[in-house]
Amino acid sequence: MKRVRSAAAAAALVISALLAYPLPAHCRATDVAPPAGEVRVLIVDTDMGLDDARAIFALLGSRGIEIAAFCTVEGSASSVKAADNVIGLIESAGAAPITVYRGFQGGTKEPPQWREHAEGLGGHPFPPPRTLSHNPLADTAVRPEGVWLALGPLTNLAGLERRDPGTLRDVEVWIPGSLDGKTVDGWNFGYDPEAARLVMEKAGTIFLVDVSWKGDPVRLLRDVEGNTPAARWIMETVGGDTETHVFLYDEIASAAVAAPDLFEVSGETFEPIARADGGFSLKESDSGRVRIVRLKKDAVLERYLHGAWEAPGTGLEDHAHHVPSAGDALALIRNFHGHLGPFVVLGYRMGRLALDETGSSGHFGISAEVHSLLEPPRSCLIDGVQLGSGCTLGKGNISVELFDGPPFAVFRTAGSATVTIRLLPGILAMVKRSVDSEGVERAGMKFWEIDESELFEISEDR
Repeated sequence: MKRVRSAAAAAALVISALLAYPLPAHCRATDVAPPAGEVRVLIVDTDMGLDDARAIFALLGSRGIEIAAFCTVEGSASSVKAADNVIGLIESAGAAPITVYRGFQGGTKEPPQWREHAEGLGGHPFPPPRTLSHNPLADTAVRPEGVWLALGPLTNLAGLERRDPGTLRDVEVWIPGSLDGKTVDGWNFGYDPEAARLVMEKAGTIFLVDVSWKGDPVRLLRDVEGNTPAARWIMETVGGDTETHVFLYDEIASAAVAAPDLFEVSGETFEPIARADGGFSLKESDSGRVRIVRLKKDAVLERYLHGAWEAPGTGLEDHAHHVPSAGDALALIRNFHGHLGPFVVLGYRMGRLALDETGSSGHFGISAEVHSLLEPPRSCLIDGVQLGSGCTLGKGNISVELFDGPPFAVFRTAGSATVTIRLLPGILAMVKRSVDSEGVERAGMKFWEIDESELFEISEDR
């Protein structure tokens, strides 16, 4: 499989600190993509606004794109919270592990007024990191070469250049911006203008992606279909009355890298001239390092984005839906609940069944409503439901409704799936007989081994 970057960066991507994880090739079928067999390797620099998240989902769903690493940068979100959100996105998408670096501190402006909204991803956050972690970029030996997609301010590239002068000479930087004739402005330039000036002066090749687009972003997003992680998240963030942060800036930049057939690159080259307001004027020059990238007039941006967002998953098992072995699960129940008993076992099995029935990865994006008495032994079922489903009191996604009958549980997911799991008639009497004749522990093991079809009644409402 051939890996393609540009003539300015023909050498292999060399980033020694990225060896901690294998480099995943996210090859999924989309309608528009680079020619078959070609893979573009890139580093994605992001401040994790909502458009950043949509752009990253698109990159993960694009054939011909390999993300070597993410670097987070201070901007819409803080670099630390952005790193947590990137990891949450990677893990929620079921993607192979990708290295995430927490970027340099920088920026000469106060945090933007929308920071809380950005850090909370519009009220639809990803689960916090579970297995991956992020490392400070400043403490690594990363030397950037190849393609750097800057979806946020340019602080990180400037930090690497200051630490190791000349390090940007082999870097191909793609930056979204607002172009008006021969001037360019935008968030990536204005938040840390000193960094922007340094990068525009030192980077080997710069592609300025014009983010102007005449379509309707709200309509484009609401037309997303499917049950992929990207589709579900996008539909949630633009659902109801929430229509904030729906301009397509970073999505266009991601498309320019992943679907070059949709774009045209200027034949002219330019030298950037810094202005006092943080933007740049572009002076045409035969030796210029800046080129302008625009959507073709007949390009259908929707086709690429919908194809990437609606692409199937990576085919890798989502670690969050890992099913523990019987021994591990029983040890977990004993350690948490204090002993093994029939009701905690039944609750645990209800929780695991709910994940299977809803396709949920557990813990987040699912809630449980347990109907039970708050008196042992029946209330022990509540502990089991928490362990099996990951719905916990601390996260606020489990509740209890008093019910003087055979306990049951209702599970609801963010995708609107509802599953109700009840005990079959006669199970309460069977529990009592088993405890009276065999003791609590043996009764617990008995209900661990009985086939689920002999214990539960499952009903679904989607």
